[in-house]
Amino acid sequence: MRRSPPLLRRLPQVLLVVAAAAATLAPHEDAAAFLWPNVPEQIARALRSGDASERRLAATRVGELPPETALGLIQKGMADPDIEVRLHLARAAVHFRMPRAGDLVIEWLGEGDPRLRLAACDVIRAAPTDRSVVALGRVLGDPDPHVRLAAAAAMGAAGLPDAVSPLLGHLDDGSPEVRAEVARALGRIGDARAVVPLIGKVQDSVPEVRRATARALGELGDARAAGALTLALQDRSQDVRVEAVTALGRLRSDEATPAIAELAARSPGSPGSFSGARRGDSGTSSDDVREAALRALGRIGSDAAVKVLLAALAKDDPAAPRSAVRDALVHAGQAAAGGGAGPASGGAGAPRRAVAQALIAVLAAAPSPSTAAGAALVLGELRAREGLPALVRGMQRGAVPLRHGLRALAALGDPAALPGVLELLGDADPSVRREAIRAATALLDPANPDGRAVDPARALLVDPATPPDEKLALVRLLGRTGSPRAQAVLLPLASARSAPLRLAVIEALGAARAAGELGAAVDAALLAALDDESGDVRLRASVALSRVAGPGSARALLQRLTVAAEQDRGALGIALSGALSRADGARDRELARDVAAAVASAPDAARDALLEGLGRMPGQAAGALLARMAPAASIDDRRKIAEALAGHAEAGAALRKLAGDPDPGVRANAVWSLGAVGDRGALAPLLPLLKDPDAAVAGNAAAAIGRIAGRVGEPPRAAAALCGALADARPYVRANALAGLTAAGARCDGAAARDLLARDPAEAVRLAAADHLARAGGEAERRALARCASEDRNATVAARCAHPAAPPSGAEDVAVFVVPFDAGRGGAGRDAPVPRAPFALVRADGLMRLGVADRRGEVFERGAPSGPLRLAVPAPLVK
Repeated sequence: MRRSPPLLRRLPQVLLVVAAAAATLAPHEDAAAFLWPNVPEQIARALRSGDASERRLAATRVGELPPETALGLIQKGMADPDIEVRLHLARAAVHFRMPRAGDLVIEWLGEGDPRLRLAACDVIRAAPTDRSVVALGRVLGDPDPHVRLAAAAAMGAAGLPDAVSPLLGHLDDGSPEVRAEVARALGRIGDARAVVPLIGKVQDSVPEVRRATARALGELGDARAAGALTLALQDRSQDVRVEAVTALGRLRSDEATPAIAELAARSPGSPGSFSGARRGDSGTSSDDVREAALRALGRIGSDAAVKVLLAALAKDDPAAPRSAVRDALVHAGQAAAGGGAGPASGGAGAPRRAVAQALIAVLAAAPSPSTAAGAALVLGELRAREGLPALVRGMQRGAVPLRHGLRALAALGDPAALPGVLELLGDADPSVRREAIRAATALLDPANPDGRAVDPARALLVDPATPPDEKLALVRLLGRTGSPRAQAVLLPLASARSAPLRLAVIEALGAARAAGELGAAVDAALLAALDDESGDVRLRASVALSRVAGPGSARALLQRLTVAAEQDRGALGIALSGALSRADGARDRELARDVAAAVASAPDAARDALLEGLGRMPGQAAGALLARMAPAASIDDRRKIAEALAGHAEAGAALRKLAGDPDPGVRANAVWSLGAVGDRGALAPLLPLLKDPDAAVAGNAAAAIGRIAGRVGEPPRAAAALCGALADARPYVRANALAGLTAAGARCDGAAARDLLARDPAEAVRLAAADHLARAGGEAERRALARCASEDRNATVAARCAHPAAPPSGAEDVAVFVVPFDAGRGGAGRDAPVPRAPFALVRADGLMRLGVADRRGEVFERGAPSGPLRLAVPAPLVK
């Protein structure tokens, strides 16, 4: 069964409804098969049998065993006299990434059967040691080219400097495949001794060798290679030219800018630069070469490179969502903002301000529409607010097309641009009007009320000539203003006959809290909408109330929640939870007691909402009530209490007790909450939970240790605890250990994170390793990310390595409902969340929360970092 990706649909404001993959509730292809308790002993006994066929069959099953059992059997069986048994066990060693397995197969490198020599290379590549990598040197002369190829690949993967000399001795191997792999290995190792010998291979007779050599020289980053790589820009193979120009970009070689400019200046779709140019075996075309040249110029970022890119804007399509030219200019500005000049080749990164000034100068001249639009869009993506006057003037005098100028203003994010945008709300061109509405909406923030857009938006909203789709967009715009005047405009429309308009109005009313009588009127309208026949209206109203309802509405919601019909309780619970979050902890103690009292008599469908509301209520009274409930509560209640206490820093003692609960779901929630509110004293109790038999508990413990250590400023304690967890057999524990190290600002000695990025079989671990290495920022880490971006077979991981996620800023409370879809029904989804569904929620900071949903199928994440949330396959189903 192919793994189905999680689906995400963000509803208004704080509510996130997540449709999990069918794998959430069904066996997954990666899930370990069930084993009867006596099976491991049967396999162990069969491996001791005198019958070779019985041992072979047992060896094929070792991969099914738990790692702690399998590794011992592999170590004993590696000396088996039967070749087939050893080969099967070698595959199992690679599968389990068996520590120091490379030492067990050194003798195989001298075996007569080439299959054993190949298997030894594979084992060493998966689990290298200094001894085993050095031993590979003699295999580079093996008579079998497949063995030589595998040996070179293993030596490159290990990255040891001791491998450089043996590899250099085989750059002239008779097999082109081996020569190419030797070049790749030298690039991975990154030793400067390889530069000059590799320069000599740029003119190899085989294109694949030349291609691998160009890439290796780029990875080595030595300016001495610039001349040879510049000559390679004229290679007959398009693939080689792409690698050569990419390498020059990595070198940031300004010397090569004129030669690269010739490739970048070609129009998209044009033929090669000379008649002998050939399309690569991979389908590489002259367009691919041009895009690679543009990217290289963006990486070089010198004044000369920026001028070439500015000229290329004339042939660019500003209507395209993305373009290689604009991306390169943005990269030139952003990379320069990160600081530093290029290497000694002469490339110097232009400061971000210099790139912005060059764009401003373009707008001040007489550019073509495409050039002006592209320059404006790049200014917006760079968020170069100093370009606002030039951008506005360019739009006013017609140099910058209005649609593209408005897109740029929206990206710029400067509220000072709002007046100019509002002037275009009534433009005769529908495409300009729609872009103006989108831009104005993007420039407003309900947290900073701004009434300037209210009057022009209201005038268009009541105009019968305004199309329905624009009216919906105007309603959202009014909500974004955060202005009481806007809410006064919206309030009469809360009962509109048009269902889409009514839903948009309800959402807009929930964008910002109004004071006084207006706020009470908004609450009343939203409360009335909770009785609507439409479930969409009730849900939208509940979300709006969760955002803006005051404590005064909490009592009405509480009363309705305890007596309402079953189908209303989900919406009422969402609304009540948000309303309680705005209560006054000192003045509303009685309200907290009333909520706690209601828990005792409430039906299961309402209990989780009440407990969640207490967790969101400020003040120690609500936390104390939750802590007192916990000892005598049911398992489901304890799970929710453990989650809710993440909102009460004073409840650390109660959470530490819940972290020892017999139920793993309770422990998982308690450990995660400790990560949110725990102090130094919480670190010690969390350490043994890294070994908890439940993967959700252990994974959450790794995340919690990192969060606490980062908060209290103790990275060494995080490293001491989490570096060992990187060897845990469970992928999510390894992933959260890496994310925890990142959160704590801690590092492990050696190349542990780089090794996980290169060799760990789990996508979640490699993603976490990419984030961790990107924050470290060293040269070795940069090289590891570059290799991952070009070589990882998983597109998601490769993209993360190429474009590491920026640290999130800001946080929000988020409700997540787990709604699986059934792949067996053609992807048709269920229509309700699934109670107690296992989940793995990946946050924008890379930390992964593990556990089971509550009785409503909901997970409440307090203070989730702003950014995307996604579901991964739950921990129990990941091998």
